[in-house]
Amino acid sequence: MELRLGCRITLVLVILALTLSGETVEAQRAGCKNVHYDLAFILDTSSSVGRENFEKIRQWVSNIVDSFDVAPDKTRVAVVRYSDMPTTEFTLSKHRSLEDVKRAASEIVYRGGNTMTGDAISYTTNNIFTERNGARPKARGIQRVAILLTDGLSQDYVLEPSKAAAAAGIRMFAVGIGEALKGGAGGDRGRAKERPRLLCDGLQCHRQDQRQAEEEAV
Repeated sequence: MELRLGCRITLVLVILALTLSGETVEAQRAGCKNVHYDLAFILDTSSSVGRENFEKIRQWVSNIVDSFDVAPDKTRVAVVRYSDMPTTEFTLSKHRSLEDVKRAASEIVYRGGNTMTGDAISYTTNNIFTERNGARPKARGIQRVAILLTDGLSQDYVLEPSKAAAAAGIRMFAVGIGEALKGGAGGDRGRAKERPRLLCDGLQCHRQDQRQAEEEAV
């Protein structure tokens, strides 16, 4: 069981890293056969992301789902978008093929607004990863994975929602886009045009964000 779980998580990390670098993932996929997921994308559509970067986000979602076998009995995909409040674009049970998922992802509308990442994580835990909305029972051993694409520091608290997601068996990865790539106020502004980059996984990034928010509040 531990080897199978390790294969699952390693595959996600490899696919993320290679997709973000623009490389192929076919050889890596062959190393972990019959590995399936309940996979949710959490997309930051706040004003600070901007329309240009949001187009990159939509394309990146399309690129990464190409790396999975999407079907009801294989990998299921859901998308949540958020700014001031989270909204379900489609649930894990909505689309039954890769083509349907990619088409739906291409139709996601940019909204603008604030960056309420904590609310989005809680919403995803409580509304997406449920059997009612297509998540498979935990007893089946299907890994639950959430990929958060964001431009940086949240305007609400994310540590407790992230802990709750982890307690619910959800493995979360954070990917930076736009402002998140600048490396702070002194960063090169031109870096905002780079492709998305894996920032961290699990609770690590949210603990970092929490510390930064607390420091700025002093």
